Amino acid sequence: MSINNNYKTNIVEETPSKIRYSMLALIFINIVINYMDRSNISVAATHMSKDLQLSTVQMGLIFSAFGWIYAALQIPSGFLVDKFKPRIVYACSLFVWSLATLLQSMVGGFGSLLGLRLTIGCFEAPVMPASNKVVSSWFPTNERASAIAIYASAQFVGLAFVSPLLFIIEDKLGWRSLFIITGVIGVVWSIIWYTLYRDPDKSKRINKAELKYIKDGGAIIDIDNDLTPIKQNTKFKFSDLKIMFSNRKLIGIYIGQFAISSTFWFFLTWFPTYLVQYRHLSFIKSGFISSVPYLAAFCGVLVSGFVSDKLIKKGVSINVARKAPIIIGLLLTTTIIGANFVNSNSNCYWRNCIRR
Repeated sequence: MSINNNYKTNIVEETPSKIRYSMLALIFINIVINYMDRSNISVAATHMSKDLQLSTVQMGLIFSAFGWIYAALQIPSGFLVDKFKPRIVYACSLFVWSLATLLQSMVGGFGSLLGLRLTIGCFEAPVMPASNKVVSSWFPTNERASAIAIYASAQFVGLAFVSPLLFIIEDKLGWRSLFIITGVIGVVWSIIWYTLYRDPDKSKRINKAELKYIKDGGAIIDIDNDLTPIKQNTKFKFSDLKIMFSNRKLIGIYIGQFAISSTFWFFLTWFPTYLVQYRHLSFIKSGFISSVPYLAAFCGVLVSGFVSDKLIKKGVSINVARKAPIIIGLLLTTTIIGANFVNSNSNCYWRNCIRR
C-alpha cells in the first residue's frame, strides 16, 4: 500500500519540463531570419541599382512589391495555418522564401527582381499566423502574452545587430554575395526547424507534467498529423468578414498598425539609401546608424508594455493604460519630419558616430 502511495506522490510532484521555451527560441530565430531577408535588399540597394541601372521609381516598386502580396495573403495564410500544422507550413515557407532570396543574386534586371520580391512576400505571409499558432499550442494563457512579446521583439533585436553585419558583407563581398549568404542561411535553417520542432502532443522531450500544465492553462493542442488537415468545428463564412471591417476596436487597430508600418517600412527600405546618397555617409557608417532605430524600437516595445501594465496595477483604466503608449508612440514617430531641417550631420545627437 505504501509503495502505491509513494508512486502516486512521485507522479504528482513531477517537475514540469521547460521545452516550451526551446520552441519559443526556434520561433525567435525564424523571425530574425524573416526580417533579415526583408531588409537585405535595402542594404544592397545602392550598389545593386547602379549595376542593374534601376531608376528610383523602379526601386520604389521593388521595395513595395513585397508589401503588396504580403498584405493580400495575410488572411488566406491564417486559414492555411489553421488547416495544416505550423511545422510543415513554416518549413515550406521558410525554404521557398530563402531560395528566392538566394536567386536574387542572379537577377539581371527589373522584371526578375520584382518577381522574386513578390515570391518572398508570398511565402513570408504565413510567418506571423504560424508563430501565433505555435505559441497558442505551447503556452498557457497566463504566459502567452509574454511569449508573443519575446518573439515579436526578435524583429528589432535581429535588425539592430544583423544590419551592420549585412553592410560589412555587402561592402567586402558585393551585393550578390549578400543574397547568397542570407539565402543559404534560411534554407539550412528551414531543415533545422523541421527537424527540431514538434507540437506538444508529438514531442518526445516534453514530460507529462509540462503537457498537463499547458493543457490545463488553456493551450490549444490539435491532435493530428502534420500533413493531415485539422478538423474544424466551425466552417468559415464570408459573412464573418463583416465583423473584421465593422468592429470599432479592430478598425482602430488597423489605423494604428497602418501608421506604424508606414514609418517602419521607410527604415526597412529607403533609410540606408537616404544615409548614403543624401547624408553622404560612408557605406559602413550608414550600416551602424541604420541599426539605431531598431534598438530604439526594441526599447520602446518593452517600456510601453511595462508602463501599460504598471498603470493598470495603479488603478488606471484599461482604456487609458493601453491607448496612452500607442498614442504617445505614434506622436513620437512624427519627429522624423525634423530630418528635413537638419543641414549638417554634426547637429545630430549621434554626431560623434556619423561625422564624416
